[in-house]
Amino acid sequence: MSNTHQQAPIRRILLALDTATHSLAAVEATTALAAHLDAELHALFVEDINLLRLAALPFARETRLTSATTRRLQNPDMENALRAEATRAQAALATVATRLHVRWSFQVTRGQVAAQVRAAAMEADIVAFTFPGGVPAGLTQVAATMETVMRGAPCPLLMLPPGAGIRPPFVVIYDGSPASARALRLAAQLAQAEATGVTVLLAAIEPSVRRRLRSETDALLAGTKVIAQYPVLPRPDATAIARAVRAASAGTLLMAADSPVFDGAARRRLLEELECAALLTR
Repeated sequence: MSNTHQQAPIRRILLALDTATHSLAAVEATTALAAHLDAELHALFVEDINLLRLAALPFARETRLTSATTRRLQNPDMENALRAEATRAQAALATVATRLHVRWSFQVTRGQVAAQVRAAAMEADIVAFTFPGGVPAGLTQVAATMETVMRGAPCPLLMLPPGAGIRPPFVVIYDGSPASARALRLAAQLAQAEATGVTVLLAAIEPSVRRRLRSETDALLAGTKVIAQYPVLPRPDATAIARAVRAASAGTLLMAADSPVFDGAARRRLLEELECAALLTR
């Protein structure tokens, strides 16, 4: 087995937060992952410069839900709101990290969200994103940020839909690439912590290729005591794999970020439809 399949240690997890994506569920899920991996958690709260620029425009207005009144939105109001949101996020992280005995830090920065996260990602081993439910614009922003980070940093990416956590069943898409091998090793590590198995989707249709991939996964799982299940895929394309992920009731999906099975559009469609956490390895 090539040494490119060796799992690099995960020492630092970056949780990207802003006003659109901050949620207690995301803090809980990412902190729990840090606890499982004995990693440090660094939360980065980005004060979105676009919001501050919007607040500075003369036509910007704020509607108060409690009184149904409208008034001009001013830059100091937005700065205060961002500061308050960051304070709440930091308090939530402090509470959860203390309970789970996770080393943590919290940083507030200002600028373009994607650029700030990409810069911080250079010092991380995993970057975690979350997005609010029922807000397509939120998903679009997160997807754009993820694509920016993927172009600028080689670390894995964790995507957390609303309410999702890092939990079983753990489903792995294995295509024979080094990145998918790392996904399988990480799934095995998480499965051992939960005393459960993994479901492996072999991204191949030819019997000889499937046998080779099965042999590789057996070797990768050797010594882990993790039991793997291998559902049969009717075909190794994005649609069939998405259907298989749903059929397995996946709690966490792990796959290569640059899997040959998915082009960029297909990967994004899969992530948009997921209700579970997705970890994309590099």
